[in-house]
Amino acid sequence: MKNISFFVVLFLITLQFTSSAQAHGTAGNRLFPPTLTVDDPSVADELSLPTFSHQRQNAAPDGSAPSTRTSDLGVEWDKRITEKLGIGFNADYLWISPSGDTTQHGWDNVSLTLKYLAYVDPDHEFMTSVGVSHEFGDTGAKPIASSFGSTTPKLYFGKGLGDLPIGYLRPLAITGLAGYTVFETNDSDTHNEWNFGWTVQYSIPYLQQHVVDLGLPGFIAKMTPVIEFNVTSNQFGPATGTIAPGVLYTDKAWQFGIEALIPYNRASNTDVGVIAQFHLFLDDLFPHSLGKPIF
Repeated sequence: MKNISFFVVLFLITLQFTSSAQAHGTAGNRLFPPTLTVDDPSVADELSLPTFSHQRQNAAPDGSAPSTRTSDLGVEWDKRITEKLGIGFNADYLWISPSGDTTQHGWDNVSLTLKYLAYVDPDHEFMTSVGVSHEFGDTGAKPIASSFGSTTPKLYFGKGLGDLPIGYLRPLAITGLAGYTVFETNDSDTHNEWNFGWTVQYSIPYLQQHVVDLGLPGFIAKMTPVIEFNVTSNQFGPATGTIAPGVLYTDKAWQFGIEALIPYNRASNTDVGVIAQFHLFLDDLFPHSLGKPIF
């Protein structure tokens, strides 16, 4: 009941904001493409199918845990309820392989995200959203998923630098989010935590269309080099996370992205991994059915 009340209160508060909304992350001339590890600030009808990642967790220094390889095959479906309010569904199938032991596999817990596009400034290529995510405990496979859930209020933003006076810097953009995860457990070893993510992007489509046409081949002209940062922190230990440099290829109705997963610091205790995603823009593919708001 508490979770339902939280969603309702958030919805009523965010309805007080006003702005104009456009499909998948557009603010003026700027398109904020969906990124792989940091959720973008837009509200849209989209489908990520699949997102695949693979990374190795090193053995604990004190020998209490072996090295582990984890592969993740995920799906995310984002659906607009209204032009500004959307809901997202996430599910992941995991393969966890401890060194010298049998691989465990199965579905992780299901999670839902409610997001509201609070403000868009087309002239300054800026947008911000608010949202809340909830992981439903004990909805996944027993060896894989936790028995308890969590709730994470979030703030998202995106800012294009098209208003800079230096032409070749105008294709730059940054996006980010901040969230605080509250776990629904009395386990003394599980602590609430802050989640921060941000990206730096250089849009070659923006360069070609709004700065200078360099006559680049069509394949390159649709690329956006990007680097993403994810950091998780609580008061009882050092921050951990990943740095993910890569590239996005964005067409009219779909996008493909691939990035490396590099440990954020020594405390992250992981080797370099990889993440790749195929993404569909349903509002372009099915504008009169699956790709339009319910209301």
